[in-house]
Formats: sequence, structure tokens, C-alpha cells
Amino acid sequence: PCRAVQMFMKMNNIPFDYHHIDLAKGEQQSEAFLKINLFGRAPAIKDGDFRVAESIAILQYLAAKFSTPDHWYPKDITARAKINEYLCWHHNNTREGATGIFFNAVIGPKVRQQPRDEEVIKTAKTKLSATLDMLENYFLKGHSFIASDQISIADLLALCEFTQIERLDIDVGKKRPNVKAWREQVIAKLGSHFDEAHEIIIDLAKHLNVTAEPFE
Repeated sequence: PCRAVQMFMKMNNIPFDYHHIDLAKGEQQSEAFLKINLFGRAPAIKDGDFRVAESIAILQYLAAKFSTPDHWYPKDITARAKINEYLCWHHNNTREGATGIFFNAVIGPKVRQQPRDEEVIKTAKTKLSATLDMLENYFLKGHSFIASDQISIADLLALCEFTQIERLDIDVGKKRPNVKAWREQVIAKLGSHFDEAHEIIIDLAKHLNVTAEPFE
């Protein structure tokens, strides 16, 4: 998510020029944006003549380019392997579940005027439940953060997925104490950068007058 990249750069004092892309208007498919990212998706960055898309690739690049503190993306091969394990798992689990709910319950019907697909939403909720169980019982078992005792880029990516569905009154920490404690610790670490990055999601939810979505 764009928000993960924004928070990482803010946390590490990496200078950048922010350019707002109106996804609802399809600006990500504009000629100007496609020159930066042929995938036609946000986020993407341009660093001199170098361009790279996809939030995970961007975060890995920035961590190396700006020699950020090691905990963000450890150099130790075993520590990095455990972070990479989560990153490889993220898209088909955390993102597919949480964003699947948000997109199909909010963006589709309220922004694109598409009918709700209850079966798709049900599948996404099942995926989210399994994801939260895996976080509770594996990635956060014995750790304060994902696969580590220090915050990393993995935590930023996961948290951003969950903050969207919190607008639907979905409590990811309900009945899962490890997830609950993890969420609180990551937000505390991010401080004001968390609030700033999520203003757009909060404002969108208010504008669309989103309602609670049943979960578990």
C-alpha cells in the first residue's frame, strides 16, 4: 500500500515529493503515470532515472539505498529470510483477505456503483480469519512484531491492510491477543506518521458513509 511506503519514508527521514493519484478517476492509467509505472498501479517511485513499482520492492529498495536501521529489513540472512517469508505470504493471504473485503464491500458498490458480490465477500472473510489465525499462532508467536522483536517493513504492510477494514468495525485483535498487542505496538512506534498516512482512509470512509460489516 502507498501508506506503508509513506510511513517508512517519514520514519526514516527520507526526502520525497508526494504526487496524489486519483484512483477513482483512473489517473493511474494516464500517459504520464504509465511512464513511471507500466503496471498502472500505485505506489510507484522515481529516483533520478530509476523507477520501481510495487510496495514491497519499493520498501526493500529504500531500505538499501538509504541504509536505514537494520531492523527494518535485516542484513542477517536468517532474520531477513523470516521477513521475506512473510512478504511472500502477504499478497495471497493478508492482502487478499482484508483488501478483498474492503474493495468488494466499499469501493465496488460505493465508488464504482457495482453490486455487492456476497460470495466474494464471504470468501474474503474466510481468508481473513485464516490469515489472522496464522499471524496469531505463527508469525507473532513469541514475537512482538512479525517474525521479529523489532518493527520491520513486514509490519507496515500488514497494518495498512487491516486499518482499512477497521473502518468497517472489523476488530482484527478480537479473540487474538497477539494480534491485538502487535497492532497497538506498531501504531505506537509509528506515532503521528500513522495518523497522517491514514487521514485519507478515514475521510473516505466518512464521505462514503460506510457501515459495519459482520465478521466472525
